Amino acid sequence: MPWWILAFLSYRRDMGIYGFYEGDTLCGFTSMAVTEKVLFVLFFAVPEEKRGQGYGSAILSLLKRTYPGREIVLNVELLDPTADNYAQRLQRMRFYSKNGFYDTGYDIDEVGGTFRVLSTNRALDVPGYLQVFSRLSWGFWKPYIRKGEAYGQRTDA
Repeated sequence: MPWWILAFLSYRRDMGIYGFYEGDTLCGFTSMAVTEKVLFVLFFAVPEEKRGQGYGSAILSLLKRTYPGREIVLNVELLDPTADNYAQRLQRMRFYSKNGFYDTGYDIDEVGGTFRVLSTNRALDVPGYLQVFSRLSWGFWKPYIRKGEAYGQRTDA
């Protein structure tokens, strides 16, 4: 999602952009939308020089403590072995798995392409997840979500 849209949406009460700091040093930031059931992380980043130091894991742990009882959902790029950034995609998937996220088996078509849906629940609450998109778009957009192929068996790469 383009930055200007995230910034615009952050004025909503159920949406925000948050920075995470150690002292005066930015260690990460997120753009998130919150509903009664779901915390949807639209964007999550840790500066390159801070990666591998535990900041990303600490931020995700903080989100879990701050929003207890909510399923935390995010989308990642598909694990396409032919992608230029395949190693980065694989590393990202390992990071989220290590931090308690499950591959839901669902793919979603968004503006930027097709993405895999990860969740802190083993079974994705599809209606709750889609409610986030409905709220973000004021009911004008319902993305296409479907069961994807199992990783390692993709034929469309």
